[in-house]
Amino acid sequence: MDINLCSAHVLGLMIHQQRKKNAGGPAAARGGGARGCSGPQSLLPPRPGRAARAMSQPAVLNAPDPLLPPFAVAVCIACVAGAGILCNFSVITALLKFSNNGLSAIIIQLAIADVLILCILSGPELWFFNIRTWNFGHNCCTAFRGLSVFASTASSYLIATVALHTIATINLEEKAMERKMKRNRETEDEEIKSSHHSLVANSDSSTPPRTMNLDYRLVDTTVRVTPPVLFIWILSASLSIPEFVLATTININEKVSLCTSIDSHHKLNTISWLATFNLILPGTIMCITGVIVISKLLLQKRTLSDQNKESVSALKLSLCLIILYWIFCTPRSITTVYRLYSRSFGEDQISSFESEKLDGIISPISLAFSGTFMLAAALRPVLSMLLLPKLKNVLSNSTKYNERYFNT
Repeated sequence: MDINLCSAHVLGLMIHQQRKKNAGGPAAARGGGARGCSGPQSLLPPRPGRAARAMSQPAVLNAPDPLLPPFAVAVCIACVAGAGILCNFSVITALLKFSNNGLSAIIIQLAIADVLILCILSGPELWFFNIRTWNFGHNCCTAFRGLSVFASTASSYLIATVALHTIATINLEEKAMERKMKRNRETEDEEIKSSHHSLVANSDSSTPPRTMNLDYRLVDTTVRVTPPVLFIWILSASLSIPEFVLATTININEKVSLCTSIDSHHKLNTISWLATFNLILPGTIMCITGVIVISKLLLQKRTLSDQNKESVSALKLSLCLIILYWIFCTPRSITTVYRLYSRSFGEDQISSFESEKLDGIISPISLAFSGTFMLAAALRPVLSMLLLPKLKNVLSNSTKYNERYFNT
């Protein structure tokens, strides 16, 4: 059988060489035939061992089975995304109408990023990890990969900005209180030195007693939010440009299609930048700010008064957002970076992408972490409603007004 196979291969090579303009002689054909008999060539049919290995990968050759019932996943996406979008739009509307401070501006933009996550990112991502094939076309793949990086980067940095803005505002309040106490001490020293003024002040019952309380609402504690927020959106857009440009769909076979980005020259550099600015840097900032927020929160609770309740509420919101990020969002970022790095170090990019995306272990983990990421985008506006007194009052008053309107 080996003799017949080599003869057939020699005949095929001779026919192929005759079709070329600069075909070689019979010796070249015989040389090619000898090489075909002595070792494997690209024109030889696949060896039985290779065919057996190909048959052992049904996830790549056949359409993979969904991890969960598609109808159940669709219902879950619709419910969570719908509720999250409704809550985010409620927060945006209430803050635009009744609040104009820096913290409100940051929360509004965080809600916008969460709407992008719920509308564009979470649905296709969860669906893809569940059925393990891309069914939304090339244009949707480009939008999905670019907006995924854009929205997730903006969301993580805006969470850190909420905490940093709150810390800066409280520092200004503390400095204002120190200046107020210093002025009070200087005034008291001057009154003690002047006995006449002291007697008049003590005999005048209409003079109000001096206190050390400071109304934070009357103190200029404005912290500019435009520069950091503008930097966040520019950084998010810059990191998303490579995904918009390099995103594409590849067909493994007739039933399996994948959404990926292919760049054989700068892939590792792109992934390194993405891992640094989308995972390592925001995670480090949140670790540091989380420790500072906890210390500030403990200090503010010791001196709790009516004037600094808003500061305490902002600190609580910042801490809850950071904890929510670490529990619900960081696992997805880690698995995303792991998948990209594992694919970039493979010899064959497409084959490594197949084993990475269609693997029976990676896909359930990615599906679970993507679900928690979507849930975090839906929970963030709920935390803002519960922990910010002004926003809570505005929403409750709006609810009461709507009830009266419909009852009448």
